[in-house]
Order: sequence, then structure tokens, then C-alpha cells
Amino acid sequence: MVCSKLIKSMRYKFSKTSLLFHRSRLRPRYILSILAGVSFGFTLSLACLPMINVCDNSLLLFSNPFSASLNDHLSNETFSFRDTFDRIFNRQERSVTDVSLDDYRSKDYEPRVLPPSMEKNINNQSLSTPTQSSNTSKFIRTRYIADELNIREKVLVAVITETNHLNTFAFFLNQTLQNYVNRLLFFIDKDIQDFPKGMEVVAIHDKRAYLKPIHILKYLAEKMIQSYDWFVLVPDNTYIRGFKLNEFLNHISISQDLYMGQPINDVHAVYCYFGSGIILSGTILRKVLDEIDWCTSNAYSQDLTDNIGRCILKATNSSCVDTASNYKFTAYVNYLFEFDTDIGKLSKNEEFNQTLTVHPVN
Repeated sequence: MVCSKLIKSMRYKFSKTSLLFHRSRLRPRYILSILAGVSFGFTLSLACLPMINVCDNSLLLFSNPFSASLNDHLSNETFSFRDTFDRIFNRQERSVTDVSLDDYRSKDYEPRVLPPSMEKNINNQSLSTPTQSSNTSKFIRTRYIADELNIREKVLVAVITETNHLNTFAFFLNQTLQNYVNRLLFFIDKDIQDFPKGMEVVAIHDKRAYLKPIHILKYLAEKMIQSYDWFVLVPDNTYIRGFKLNEFLNHISISQDLYMGQPINDVHAVYCYFGSGIILSGTILRKVLDEIDWCTSNAYSQDLTDNIGRCILKATNSSCVDTASNYKFTAYVNYLFEFDTDIGKLSKNEEFNQTLTVHPVN
């Protein structure tokens, strides 16, 4: 406002001086007045240029973050024009924390991603010099933002099956479960091209059936651990209630080591029964990978429950649990179960309806 009035006043004086100049026909005393007026106007315009920037952004002066020195001036209720001019003419010398919104409203400002070696330490370190930055390796962004932000899916289910079960047991499990889990993988012992559409099949080139779960643990730990929070291992003849599984895992913290399932019928049992399904946390899987060689050389039993449990116990010193965060893993196991004759009665049983898995399903 003050700047605008000064400029209007100068325009009025200049026009009046021009009129006198025209009438005086270049009298010496008027020439001297003109030169003095022009010099004064030129000097005042130079002084007002930075003030116009400040006047036009008067609200920002009291709302934007300032440097430490300017904050001191405001707290002492003093404000010098010299500090203001220094802020305007010496922007390149300021620190990262001494940037107001005016800088970001500039049309020339373009945000950019700095590699880790060029990031600024706000406390006392400065950015790398051009020579240093040229020697550093090129910063490569990940393909998916989910990878950069470390965003993971909830659950992956790994199913141990056989080639001749892909069109029966594995197919029906895929049909009933694929809409409830993030990923469903079927592991067989050889390559095959002919399998039902919509299924993900992984071949394990090892004919020894008792080593299948060890190979699967290694595969999941090396290739899938960064993408999922929970991993479920089941045989192909186990039915999983997908919606119940999701509801169950929603209440359990992913930060804990968890080897969960149905303990085998023994007071000293430390292994989870494989037939009921086994839930593993990512933290467990990481530790298993470190001991995978030991697990391979010590998997001698034909019972998959025993081989999996021994491997996890060695790698993590964790025994099977069926309860976490006050939620209990429940399974219905009955080798005499016949769906057509038993399901009508069982469907009215509240305990049966709360189970996560049913094994075996013929």
C-alpha cells in the first residue's frame, strides 16, 4: 500500500516536471530540477522493488517458516529491512530448513528425487558436491511404488499336491479359496503344461516327497517373503474356510514369531499337525532360511509334520501354538468324515462352524 502511493506520487511529479520542461524551453534551472527528480525517482524505484515483493506477500511474512535469525527478530518485535533484503537477494546461500512457500510457488521450481548419498542432513551436513555426485552410482527407483514403500499383501497359501491331483483335489481347493487369499500356489514334483486354467503351479525337481516342504519353505523365503505377511502350508485334501482365515489373521500382529496350527495329540507336542494347516509369520520364515541346509540334511522322516516341525524348532526354537492375541486356531480332523452323510448334522454344530480348516476332505 505504501509502495503504491509512492509510485503514484512519483508519476504525478514526473508529469508535472515534464510540463514545466516543455514551457520553459530548456531553462538551466529547470534542467537541474529534472535531473534531480529523475535521479531521486530512479533511486526510490530501486529501493521499492524488493519492498513490493514483501508488500504483496504480507500475510506470508507471518505464516511461512523463517530462518532462525528472522525468528529471533520477530520474537524481539524488531524487523530490519536489511534482513529482508538479505533473504531476497541471497536465497542460494540459505539452508534447506530456511525455505518459505515463496520458493515453491516459483514456476522454475521442479521437485526431484535425490539418491541416499546426496540427501541433506538438516542438522549440520551439506549436499554432495557435483564431483561427489558424479562418482556415485545412479539412483534406480523400483518398478512398483508398493515395493518402495514396503507394502505387503496379507496371506499366501502354499499347497502340496501331486500331478494327478491337479484336476481333482487341487482344482476344488483353488475354486473355493482363490477369492479369499492374495495368492495360491500349488507345488508338484515335475514340470507340466496341462493343468486347469487359473491355477499357479510350481514344479519342485525332487522326487523325494519328504523333502517337498523344505523346498517350499526355501522357495517362499527367497522369493515371496518381501510381498506377504503370512504364509499357510496345507496338503491338497484340506478344506480352508477362506473368510474365516482372513478374519482370524486380521486380529494377529505380524511382528511376532508365529508357528501356529493344531498341536499333535501329545502333552509334549511341539509340532503342528500338517494336515490341519500351518500358519507361519514372515519372521519365522526368515530364520528358517538361515538353517535351510541343516533342515535338508535332517529331514529323514516320511511324516511331513515331523520334518517341518524339526526344521522350525532348530531355526527358531519355537514350538507349535494354537492361540495368539486371544484368538485360537481350530481345526476339524476326522478321517471317517463323509460329506454327504455328516455335513447336515455338523453344520448345526457351533464349534464345527468356527473351525478354520477341515481335514481330510474326500
